[in-house]
Amino acid sequence: MDTVKVRRYDIDWLRVILFGLLIPFHVAIGVYWSTYGTEINPNIDELSEKDEFEFVEESNDYTTESISFTSMILHWMHQWRLAALFMISGMGTAFAFKSRTWKLFLKERSQRLLIPMFFGAWTMGFVGSVILGDEGSDPVALSISFILGIIWRSLVFWIPIFGKLIALGHLWFLWNLFQYSLLMTPIFHYVSKYPNGDLVCFLRSFFTTPMCLGIFLILPLILSITEFLFKPWFPGYIGVGYEWFWFFGFFAFGYICIIAKEQYYNFLDKQRFSITLITLILTICFIWLRIQQHDSGIPYVDGGWLEDGIFHNKMTMLACLIHSFHAWFWCLTIFSWGSKLLNTPSPNLSYLNQGVYPFYIVHMPLTFAGLRISTNMGLKNYPAVILSTLFVFLTCYLFFELVRRTKITRFLFGIKEKKLQ
Repeated sequence: MDTVKVRRYDIDWLRVILFGLLIPFHVAIGVYWSTYGTEINPNIDELSEKDEFEFVEESNDYTTESISFTSMILHWMHQWRLAALFMISGMGTAFAFKSRTWKLFLKERSQRLLIPMFFGAWTMGFVGSVILGDEGSDPVALSISFILGIIWRSLVFWIPIFGKLIALGHLWFLWNLFQYSLLMTPIFHYVSKYPNGDLVCFLRSFFTTPMCLGIFLILPLILSITEFLFKPWFPGYIGVGYEWFWFFGFFAFGYICIIAKEQYYNFLDKQRFSITLITLILTICFIWLRIQQHDSGIPYVDGGWLEDGIFHNKMTMLACLIHSFHAWFWCLTIFSWGSKLLNTPSPNLSYLNQGVYPFYIVHMPLTFAGLRISTNMGLKNYPAVILSTLFVFLTCYLFFELVRRTKITRFLFGIKEKKLQ
């Protein structure tokens, strides 16, 4: 088994950058879409007067029908940012398994994913509900609510849709990632045991097919098939519905990229401009699709169109293709330019990488707090987004500096222990 470690700094940088985008994105959807409720939305007076803003109570928080410039940027970003993060997680898994047994891998996955997930759900979930005003102010009642919250969150987190939404909130990403890692472990183990076997040769062949059909056509078609099968039934959000299978595909494809080794990076170098051009064309197609959704009221992008009496028609089939190909090619664009521009070491990169999980875990209640501050100050639109984002980044940084200093808090927030030189 090949155990030579080759550090890809571009993947680390992209991980930091994409997780960093989480904060302004979550702040902005609280301003422009009222995702977290009207009490902490600085724009609520303006939004309530505009017919094009629809607040969805029983469906996907990301289905606001606005096609204003800011909302379109948010819709566009939402299509590929999480997909790219799942690909990066799959890539990281491929690197990790080169020097681990399957037992050690699952032990580390449990520690790095489940412990922060549960601890974050118990603590940050409760703090978020307090900031939103859902818990009252009596100390005794708050203590009881906190204890009961630990119990019920621990019991219902696994229930599809309902459990993830109310028990895990934004931490659903960790639960999906653990499930994907668990399901793929037999394949990881087999590939590690037979690094030059038939399965590895097959996976690498995607990058050597004529006219790049393996990467340009076959893989995004697989993603589209998950949409064909599951998207009519239920909107995809917080990694459920069709998104569970869709993100699983991105995770698996990220793993395949690293298994392919030099074939993958040679492909990116040779096809960088072709990838970028195709991505720009698909972006225009996605904008057109979002406008069609706005005009028709049928959730072509989000899914769940059975409520409109449609299982599939030409438009829904085309929507599945545009959605998956658009997300896939944006991931390829990000990784191709990242490999060219970001594969350089930095003394700050290790520090930033350690901060990813703590920032991610604590940012949501701090987002609520930042939006409430902006609301109380009377700020709206971009000033509210900028102030709230700066507030969240600053408080996340202070929190990270606090928790990284002890072994127990590093463990609880998923920070890797420093290796002795």
